[in-house]
Amino acid sequence: MRKQKRAGSKKSRNKRPEKYLITLRKKLGIITMQEAKSRAMTKAYSACKGDAILAAALLGIGKTSLYRFLNTR
Repeated sequence: MRKQKRAGSKKSRNKRPEKYLITLRKKLGIITMQEAKSRAMTKAYSACKGDAILAAALLGIGKTSLYRFLNTR
């Protein structure tokens, strides 16, 4: 036998909340912290014409952190 839904039952939950969040981010123009960090590092590196030490100093991070980021891309 099938179970019947109650008249006042809760709405079924969204099975894919990450899809909803992605849609909402695009709609509101919000980017994730990871994406903002990536954009800032890339922009600083290209503005310094490849000088990683200067780019790291502009960002206020260590040169090792910037090299680690560049190696993962």
